[in-house]
Amino acid sequence: MNIGTTQLKLLRNTALIGTSILVHLWALTASKIFADAISFGDLGLYDYWSYMANNGAGWYGLVTDWVYPALAFVPIWLAGLVTLVDYEIAWLALVFILNTDAALTLVKKTESNKPLAGTFASWAFLAALFAIGPVAVSRIDSVSAALAIFGLVAINRNQIATASAFFTIAGWIKIWPVALFVSLLATVEQKAKALYVALAITLSIVIVGLVTGGTTVFGFITQQQDRGIQIESVMATVWMWLAKFGLAGTFFDEQVLTNQVSGVLVEEVASASNWLMLLALTITFLLALRAIRAGRNRKEVFALASLTGVLDLIVFNKVGSPQFMMWLAVALVAVIFFEVRSIKTPLVIGGTILLLTQLIYPVFYTELLGLETLPLWLLTIRNLLLVWLLIWANLRISRAK
Repeated sequence: MNIGTTQLKLLRNTALIGTSILVHLWALTASKIFADAISFGDLGLYDYWSYMANNGAGWYGLVTDWVYPALAFVPIWLAGLVTLVDYEIAWLALVFILNTDAALTLVKKTESNKPLAGTFASWAFLAALFAIGPVAVSRIDSVSAALAIFGLVAINRNQIATASAFFTIAGWIKIWPVALFVSLLATVEQKAKALYVALAITLSIVIVGLVTGGTTVFGFITQQQDRGIQIESVMATVWMWLAKFGLAGTFFDEQVLTNQVSGVLVEEVASASNWLMLLALTITFLLALRAIRAGRNRKEVFALASLTGVLDLIVFNKVGSPQFMMWLAVALVAVIFFEVRSIKTPLVIGGTILLLTQLIYPVFYTELLGLETLPLWLLTIRNLLLVWLLIWANLRISRAK
């Protein structure tokens, strides 16, 4: 390796690290500028949970009922061990390390025919964090997203067991990486290996959970069933406009700490949400299988299936939290990293979705709660673009070649 190449890589990595620092500082700054939205508010809960566990409450998700899968408590607890600084700073440092490592890992030597694909993907990942804003670094989704990025790199190196492990662990932090695992299972030859690794990790967690806290380990599933439709979700769009004209309503749910819609058929649609997601994800799995049997490139199909699957979980989800766009960011990184063809328009649409999400929350969130026209249009456009992107992804994965 000549000195020029070494210096170029050092310059690139330094630039990525410096940009990552600026991105995370922007997220922290924006959380203070738009303080009414409390975009770092969940960190207060994380700090409380960590404190309670250290004072005898037990491991959340295993012993204590919780809204997240059991492994989500690991990073929350780790940040709480750093007592020299406020929890907010400790959490931000943890997420910064993970995100920066993910960006640097994307540009390491891979089997890609185009070395720039990894570099483009790493910059796109940092750009996505900037576009999404404070919630890109202040939620547990941040940790699962970074682990999912490591899984993408493992796939590119044909390390299927490692990729399965990353997706499974990430899924036990926040459930959404199941879309990536389903895509992996549909597209790789070593299906049994991927499945065995996932089952081994899952059974280990479940056994520990059953021994220490009984069925509490499954509590994150049951706690989601009775939730209503959150105001930012795609499903809520119609009711938000009805609420503006006095034909529906919005309210703050004290139990799950979210703003939700109320009105005709809300409960029925909310009840159907989980089944719709399951149906959509099943269709994505079958489309990916068909694409592989038609002889299409496995990694390209994986990327398209991941994008489709993630959008299934967003578009048909009654919970519409802004941090869900981190899932989309990972899927967009995948289509770049695996060099899916003809994706300029979807990438522009995807970037627009991420940026609109930050405008909706935290920038205009207070106005959205007041049902003002501008944020309602921003929300509507963002949600329509999500539907458009889902349609595009389904059509693209269904193509013969």
